[in-house]
Amino acid sequence: MTDQEKNLLINFEYKVKQIIAKHEALKQEKQQLLAKTEDLEESINQLRKENQILEQKYENLKLAKMLIVSDDESKDAKNRIQKLVREIDKCIALLNQ
Repeated sequence: MTDQEKNLLINFEYKVKQIIAKHEALKQEKQQLLAKTEDLEESINQLRKENQILEQKYENLKLAKMLIVSDDESKDAKNRIQKLVREIDKCIALLNQ
């Protein structure tokens, strides 16, 4: 084997070792990225659940607000009707005199 062939073989071995080292580094990086992806997906799922809960609470608050307004409006309506009934009773009483 000549010196040139030895140098080529040494160079080839060096490049193969570099490729293997790069491959191992990329495998580790892939594992880290997969783990990070799983963590992020879990966070997304938790946030979606939290969002659903908050949306339901918001809908409940809107419904409660509508009921409160309805109760106030119904009280006002009852008060107006009672006032009208009293006025009608006064008018009837005056007509009966």
